[in-house]
Amino acid sequence: MSHAEFVLGYENGRVGCSVSAWITLRLFLAGKIRERRVWINLFLWSLGVLVLIAASLIGYLNLPVLWALLGTVAILAIYTLAFFYGVGGLVLSAALANEEFYEFARAKRALWIYSDDEENLPKFQKVAPMRRARRAQR
Repeated sequence: MSHAEFVLGYENGRVGCSVSAWITLRLFLAGKIRERRVWINLFLWSLGVLVLIAASLIGYLNLPVLWALLGTVAILAIYTLAFFYGVGGLVLSAALANEEFYEFARAKRALWIYSDDEENLPKFQKVAPMRRARRAQR
């Protein structure tokens, strides 16, 4: 599917997509992402992980171990969910705006595209209506 078809289909709601945050992160760590906006945002997310680790260490030094552990787990879960959501939107917006990044993300399987046409929906068999059961006469 070409970039123009993807943009038009996405705007019309006929095309859906899925972003792999793990693959995107792996491409970033390998230095293969050249899109500046995506690179800067992923770099800031990486700095956020370092801040999270530092805050956890400070928490372990100043708080009881149980509270520090619970805080670390809660913040890590929230941070991970926000990361997946943010990276998905980031890659999608970059793919919609830049054809070169769209082709790169498709080739590296960081962006998957599927069609939302009614042709792809499962076809159900016609079901004959059931007759009502007769009640026993008293």
